Amino acid sequence: MKISFIILTIGWFAFIGFGFVVANFFGETREDLAFNETNYSCELKNGKYKVVYDKEFSQYPKWEFELNGKNVTKINSDIKRKYEFEKIGANSFRLNSLEKKTDSLTEIQKALISQGKSYYEITDCKKDTFEFTMRVNLHVISNSGKFIKVE
Repeated sequence: MKISFIILTIGWFAFIGFGFVVANFFGETREDLAFNETNYSCELKNGKYKVVYDKEFSQYPKWEFELNGKNVTKINSDIKRKYEFEKIGANSFRLNSLEKKTDSLTEIQKALISQGKSYYEITDCKKDTFEFTMRVNLHVISNSGKFIKVE
């Protein structure tokens, strides 16, 4: 029993070591592969942000938002909309509208809403740049890009 445990342990460490050798070959470091708490606590702080979409979503309208505690003001040209910032996970949040709901949604918008409430997932962050994916649900991505803090 002890020998099989020792063999299993040695095999496991050899497997992990081989993974680091392969990663090193492709230019990644042990720090890139190890669990890093800072990578998993990307929190937006109070301030003003602009949204820059990834290339495949570049046709989406540009907008900015201001975060102040749990209050978010979405700025889109002359229109300012108010939302509540709802944290729903370690790196995910939802913007809940504080405005009255109107029935002016298109059929496509109604269909998307019926699939679930969309939410943002922060996938990476560096200083004042937060990469995000907006999801309709776990399997459907609506768009992706970066939140860049400007103030």
